[in-house]
Amino acid sequence: MRLLKSAARSIITVSGASFLPGAAWACPGCMVGDPKTAGTYFGMTVVMSALPILLVCGLGYWLWRRYQ
Repeated sequence: MRLLKSAARSIITVSGASFLPGAAWACPGCMVGDPKTAGTYFGMTVVMSALPILLVCGLGYWLWRRYQ
């Protein structure tokens, strides 16, 4: 019963958030604002996207080297 209430609450929250697409306009506005900063925003997007992948790969490499 408790799991059902939790699942229902999650579904209601997600469906409620899907009706707020206006909040998603923040990212395209960054690139349009100033052409000089577009490269910086793109670079930071690449860094923030690659960082978790590199951390997981680095941890895997470290564990592989440690237990070899």
